[in-house]
Amino acid sequence: MRKPLLRVLAVTLALSSVVAACGSSSKTGSPGTTSGGSSANTSPYPDFVKPTKGGVLQMAMNNNIDCYSGLSYYGISWSLFYFMARGLYGYANTVESPATDEPRADLAKDLPKVSSDGLTYTVTLRDGLKFPDGSPVTSADVKATFEYILDPNIQCATGGPPSTTYYSGIAGYKTFSDALTADPKATATISGITAVDPLTTEFKLTRPDGAFIRALAMGWSFIRPAATKHEITDTPPPYVGPYKISDYKLDKSLTVVREPTWADNVAKGVPEDADENNIDGIQLTIGVPDDIQLAQLKDNKIDITWDASAPVGSDVPAVANDPAYKGRFFSVPDAAVSYGIFRTDKAPFSNVKLRQAVNYAVNRSNIVKIAGGELLRSPWSEILSSNLLVGSQDDKGEVYTQDLAKAKQLVTDSGVATPIKITLVHGADAPAPDQAASIKENLDAIGFDVTLTPLTADVFYGFLADEKSAYDIALAGWGQDYADAITYFAPLLTCPDGTPTGSNYGRFCDPAFDAEVQKISEMPTGPDRVKAFADLSYNTMKDKAPWWPVANRRYVSFVSTRVGNYIWGPGKQFYFAKYFIKGA
Repeated sequence: MRKPLLRVLAVTLALSSVVAACGSSSKTGSPGTTSGGSSANTSPYPDFVKPTKGGVLQMAMNNNIDCYSGLSYYGISWSLFYFMARGLYGYANTVESPATDEPRADLAKDLPKVSSDGLTYTVTLRDGLKFPDGSPVTSADVKATFEYILDPNIQCATGGPPSTTYYSGIAGYKTFSDALTADPKATATISGITAVDPLTTEFKLTRPDGAFIRALAMGWSFIRPAATKHEITDTPPPYVGPYKISDYKLDKSLTVVREPTWADNVAKGVPEDADENNIDGIQLTIGVPDDIQLAQLKDNKIDITWDASAPVGSDVPAVANDPAYKGRFFSVPDAAVSYGIFRTDKAPFSNVKLRQAVNYAVNRSNIVKIAGGELLRSPWSEILSSNLLVGSQDDKGEVYTQDLAKAKQLVTDSGVATPIKITLVHGADAPAPDQAASIKENLDAIGFDVTLTPLTADVFYGFLADEKSAYDIALAGWGQDYADAITYFAPLLTCPDGTPTGSNYGRFCDPAFDAEVQKISEMPTGPDRVKAFADLSYNTMKDKAPWWPVANRRYVSFVSTRVGNYIWGPGKQFYFAKYFIKGA
């Protein structure tokens, strides 16, 4: 589970939770656990226990995310805001299929009414909803919210909603964006979003979009008051939701507490299960090194590591196989990939033969071993994570497997003189440096001369997004924003009007590819759409090799004994609403 890293920033190679969104080694898309040791769980998560109310969840992270304004593309930001805030639509369950693909009405009264031509979505709010200050939630707030989240001048470093292209099909969006880009103080509006009456909002599209409802349910699209100023803030404006941020100290801590007005909105029909929203809040400590987090988890001094900092690498199997931690360790299918970026807009990787050579040279199995083995990763050479290929073309097998002879021949066929000097950018945190060293060994063996450049997580994706940055390849990661392949293709590989999208770090521009993505995106959700995107994934990797995919991801969790009803799933990621504190 954007991405911007992902989302755009979505993550570093080692941290799948930071991905805006999130891969499975089982090709099932459903949760399961894998472990070779005595403490392995035999079911994805413990059986449900009737929760108690109260207590504060203690979390820690090493490197901070880009912002807490609600516009971050980091997946872990979404897990927090899915918990705290509500938009028109959301997801009750992203752990299991097909529930993962079924948006529900949250602040909206029902799912949108869609016109026969697929161009108009009409949304009606529940009556009587109120913001924390008591003011009513109206269609004017809905329209203003989407104009707020799409303002190019207030985005976090990850690029946020504008970097995705998910909203570019709304009529008037480009005019709106261009006006604010030229003059941040301009009076601009999105003509395709209309407040029809106090409770009804109409979204008009320029082309059909089979996944548009999912864009309306994104993790940053919770409804803000229309009066919200368009400015960069440390914390979000008021919203409708069960929790709120009460305190944030930059790079030090974040405190989440209950929102006392929430019950009034639940009374108006906003969904809340009786066994949800059990904890009184969250206390997050920022800047805790990975090894200290692991020690704190072992001693139950923290409950969860929020950014997947611990365990990593060789500590993963060590914890998984230690009987002392039985029932506290989980390895479940994610919906994400680790992948390598090529700067396709410049030499040497404007040459497709060299991109294919890298794909044949890389020893993916060794990279997976360094990452922690099958509990965390499995070798992968597709664009899409495995869950998005289910029922489509699994029988085609891997696009690339290591073949150094073929890789060397492709280097020769490229016509580029060797050694080919390139720079590989990677994360500074373990296990990325060791993985980068393995990749350097592979590429040097076929005619490259690789220089390694480590970067910390807080600057990594901003560096990749800057077209002036000097690098040739990079290690990154991506997870689905929701259960549809468009969440890979649109933000990561498209180049509308010759301009790469915000998360297209490799500047891959191919009009024929873009046209195919657009054609498929207009299809309704269902098996035909899944197969069309799966075929595009395979054929694009084989013929154009815009990436060098490395691994399909699993998500590893190690939690304290205090956490009850722990689950994690792509999309929402941490299901904070379900957790409870034992003994609270």
